[in-house]
Amino acid sequence: MINHLKIVIHSVLILLISSTGFSQEQELEPSFGEMGYNTWLSSYNKFQLTDKLYWAAEMHYRRAGEASNTPFVDRMSKIYNRHGLNYVFSNRFNITAGGVLRLDFTPEPGNTDYEYLIIEPRIWHQYLFAIPFSRFMVYHRFRIEHRWTRGFEVGDTDWQFRNRWRYNFYMKIPLNNKQLKPGTIYLSPSIETIAQTGKSVVGSFIEDIRFYTNVGYIASPRVSSSVGMMYTTGQNLNDPTHYRRRWVFRVSAYISLDFRKEEEKIPSIKLSD
Repeated sequence: MINHLKIVIHSVLILLISSTGFSQEQELEPSFGEMGYNTWLSSYNKFQLTDKLYWAAEMHYRRAGEASNTPFVDRMSKIYNRHGLNYVFSNRFNITAGGVLRLDFTPEPGNTDYEYLIIEPRIWHQYLFAIPFSRFMVYHRFRIEHRWTRGFEVGDTDWQFRNRWRYNFYMKIPLNNKQLKPGTIYLSPSIETIAQTGKSVVGSFIEDIRFYTNVGYIASPRVSSSVGMMYTTGQNLNDPTHYRRRWVFRVSAYISLDFRKEEEKIPSIKLSD
């Protein structure tokens, strides 16, 4: 089964590279970097402001490592602060827009040629479609991000602008109940593709492909959590034929609070992230 999956992924990557328009002289055979092992801790928070309007606030803490060092927790990788206003048109569609401040920590601690910390600002907007079925939920999430990045080298002030185009398909399947309600354990498989465009993107359009499955628990209408493992692969920005690979252990908490007056509050289970 694992060998078959590797063959499928390998074939898909060759097709993706071929579709980027390289000349016949260029090598189309992809190469793969050393496997990375990361840990992502996340908190997804929603604060209800009106019947339709929410403040979305996320915090992401990420560590990274390689097999040759300490996998999953070797060094600091990133800290995300993502905020936005979320408007719920219905229980089947909502949109969110806001800003992100990402803190990137050096990939080579101790290298004096690199800055220890750099920032990456972003503007983002997303469109979430929820499709309810009798026993599970299906989601289609479209997210667009506008990002400004620069290198870690000391003195590097060359900012690059890129766009990220993200599509995430995922499901929530209750395991011990017929519906997603308090006390339910659920399974959530997902696949996400992340493409990028910009002047610095020459052939490396496939930034990331993420295969993720997690198990979650709904503790109350306001609190739930999940844990799972994700495999990702994507093209190197400067070498489209080179692919990075990562296994990511993820732990997430989902918290929903109501800032409205007490008499206006209506307890409900939030089915969307």
